[in-house]
Amino acid sequence: MENKSSVYGVDVSKAILVIGRYGADEVLSISNTPEHIARWLSTIPRDSVVAMEATGAYHQVLASLAHAAQMRVYVLNPRALKHYSEAIGQRGKTDPVDTRMIARYAMHEHPKLRAWQPPTPEADKLAQLLQRRERVVTACQMVSQSLAGVSALKAEREELLANIKRMIKNTELLMRAELAKAPQLAELHKRLTTIVGVGFVVAAQLVAALTRLRFTRADAFIAYTGLDPRPDDSGQRRGRRRLSKRGPPLLRCRLYNAGMAAAHSKLFKPLYQGLRARGLRSTEAIVIVARKIARIAFALYRSETTFDPAKHLQAA
Repeated sequence: MENKSSVYGVDVSKAILVIGRYGADEVLSISNTPEHIARWLSTIPRDSVVAMEATGAYHQVLASLAHAAQMRVYVLNPRALKHYSEAIGQRGKTDPVDTRMIARYAMHEHPKLRAWQPPTPEADKLAQLLQRRERVVTACQMVSQSLAGVSALKAEREELLANIKRMIKNTELLMRAELAKAPQLAELHKRLTTIVGVGFVVAAQLVAALTRLRFTRADAFIAYTGLDPRPDDSGQRRGRRRLSKRGPPLLRCRLYNAGMAAAHSKLFKPLYQGLRARGLRSTEAIVIVARKIARIAFALYRSETTFDPAKHLQAA
């Protein structure tokens, strides 16, 4: 990167952005509002690099405004930043320290990073609804488990669970409405549901992921899901493979659920049983099935076709 003085790291919170420039000690704190962000962006060079940690929804305004100002934007994986801070010997954790670390990471690792691109409004709205649905599902599970066996609250528990489940259904209706607004997304969603094991919610999660970034190869999409195996070899030793888990956890969870459903289907069961016969544990075999489903989903996205077991399962 030629212009080292224009690389900025931003520590994002709900109310405050702490901003540091690569190679500089001073930091700047501003409010996390569109007005304050736009004012700050107007004071830095247009070809600047602005890097930040992914923090739910709190980073989105900064990323969008910086991209609109024609700056290169990196939204970084928190897990990668944590490992990087440990690797460089960062001894403490404060907002100014994290800010400088983020700027340093962007400066030295930018050849390996993918610049952030804003999603389409429809895909962004769909992704938000998927996240909200997941939170409600989690709340439903918590209520069900925490009040189980409390007979004095049985009626209240059942009424609350019924209301939460109704909210989940209504969220899914909103998702269907968003898909209906975008015929291309709706058509992709319909094609993805032809994959064995992929239902409405999993297909919606895949639509949001596949249309959010411009993946050129299936391997790139697999790496994005975090289902790619990470080698652990040294010399003559061949270590146990573990998942990288670098992608969106919700997408990875959905694909695993699809793999679990597919593993017991007539189509995928021979594959699953063959993996188990080779000595793989159940979880490992399901992950492989999930990875195949992800590859098939990418193939359907690129080819604009529906699932053909004779073609796609063999190729995957």
